[in-house]
Amino acid sequence: MTSLDVLINRATDGTLTDDNWQYILDVCDFISGDPEQNSKEAMKIIRTRLSTRDANVLFRTLSLVVAIAENCGSRMQQEIASTQFLQEYFLKKLSDKKIHKHVKIRIAEVIINLNSTFKNDPSLRPIQEAHRTLMSKFGNFCKAAPSKPAKTAISGKDKEHEEQELERALQLSVQEYEREQSTRNKQATTYVSSDDMNVSSKSSRERDEPEAMTIANVKKVCALYDLISYEADELSFRKGDTITVIESVYRDWWRGSLPNGQTGIFPLNYVTPVVSKSAEEAARETSLEERLVRVEHLKIDELIALLSSEPSQVNEDRVTELYNDVLPTRPSLAKAIDKYGGRRDELGALHDRMNEATNFYNVLIDRVVSYRGDIRSNGNLPYPSGSGYPELSTKSEHKSYSGDSARVILHRLDDLQG
Repeated sequence: MTSLDVLINRATDGTLTDDNWQYILDVCDFISGDPEQNSKEAMKIIRTRLSTRDANVLFRTLSLVVAIAENCGSRMQQEIASTQFLQEYFLKKLSDKKIHKHVKIRIAEVIINLNSTFKNDPSLRPIQEAHRTLMSKFGNFCKAAPSKPAKTAISGKDKEHEEQELERALQLSVQEYEREQSTRNKQATTYVSSDDMNVSSKSSRERDEPEAMTIANVKKVCALYDLISYEADELSFRKGDTITVIESVYRDWWRGSLPNGQTGIFPLNYVTPVVSKSAEEAARETSLEERLVRVEHLKIDELIALLSSEPSQVNEDRVTELYNDVLPTRPSLAKAIDKYGGRRDELGALHDRMNEATNFYNVLIDRVVSYRGDIRSNGNLPYPSGSGYPELSTKSEHKSYSGDSARVILHRLDDLQG
């Protein structure tokens, strides 16, 4: 098995639950080292991977095809855009009833992506023909992403309106919190007035009424499409990713961050708001998770212990009973693992950003203290000009730190100094 075999098999491993871009880029780098030789060898391996019926391997391999088409030069593009490859490994699968629908949708997305990438090269015409065949015969699998909107600046009037909306949303949030506290206190005395019931029903109706997607009422959004961007300020993400909203930047673009800490702007027509769970849904979910932790895990531990015992000592009836009890909890367990795995990633990214902010703050404090010490030792206090502080050059040391955050910290310094 060659080095390229190892790299491609690792990047398209069926045990991967998502695309590993480090593995994919390793393949791209290897092919780019000798495009003439490695392009043909890579396509031979990729054909083998695309011949499987394992949906996970197919998903990972299709993502690899897109990556090498965009990063490995014209020789690789000619290999991918060959009529034989497109017919045998893409179009033929779209008519195969044994291939899962989601795989076919992904194949259609790849054809559309490749057509967009190759459209300016007449020598790669087979992809255009494959695209026409896709649209005419398999249009039901096409869910093309919309065009990205223009980056139009927000007018002063719109910005003012947005700030008013944010202030109003904050006030409503405080009122809602106070109302919930009041309701809890009254429920403790088993008495609820008719006024509170009216307020509760009113707030319930307000939640049910659809709201326009504004920066004031949306905290998180879910990606509807993949977006792989090479613009420095744009955020790349995958369909299904959750993005935490930070601020509006342009009329149809917001800034947000992924759970892994990556931050950038994204178009609004690529996302949909994440609807918060109602109190009843949250309570139901919490109850289910508590049951999984307190009850079901005991059965799982017992089942694992039995399966690890000597075969002659195993009670087969008990194993069957436990297995039938545990099996229905598998979807709930997987959902809980994904939920808390995402929270762990978010907290890890937040911890890193907090450390960065703390280090930056400490640098500023040390420099201001040092500056004041130098002034006292000289015995002269010069008349302050501007802010009264020296210019702190931290740009090279903290390139990723935002200007807004720096201004906030400098204001804190002013308060301490005063």
